[in-house]
Amino acid sequence: MTLTPQRLRRLVRHRERLERLQEQELAEALRHYRRREDALHESLGNREALLDLARSPGPVDVASVHAELAYLRRVDREILARRAALQHSANDVEEERAELLGRRRDRKAIETLLDRRLEEERIERNRAELRFIDELATTRWRRPDIP
Repeated sequence: MTLTPQRLRRLVRHRERLERLQEQELAEALRHYRRREDALHESLGNREALLDLARSPGPVDVASVHAELAYLRRVDREILARRAALQHSANDVEEERAELLGRRRDRKAIETLLDRRLEEERIERNRAELRFIDELATTRWRRPDIP
């Protein structure tokens, strides 16, 4: 099966659609990454607020200290989990970005092939026109056969 310019054009349009879909997937991965990043910042803010609260002067209540330590452990586990989730999202974003770059490379390669094919056809048409003109000129100015 030869790749005619019409087939190549259809293939380029198809690759462009795939590229747009990949761009949407990358955008979704970035949104997911930002949500996880915001959640991590929220947990870090909760930890800082608790530590600031613990520094306040005044009488120390043992029950509240135990509650604060339990909350601090829970927040620290939450921070670790959110950091791991954020790293996972960062990996997803990089994978989507690499996939998008691959799709762009494919589309550009096909566009280059299409451009070459069109240029080859143009050159062949010009050659055919020149051959036709040469043939006309040859038959028009040919010497008559003298017996």
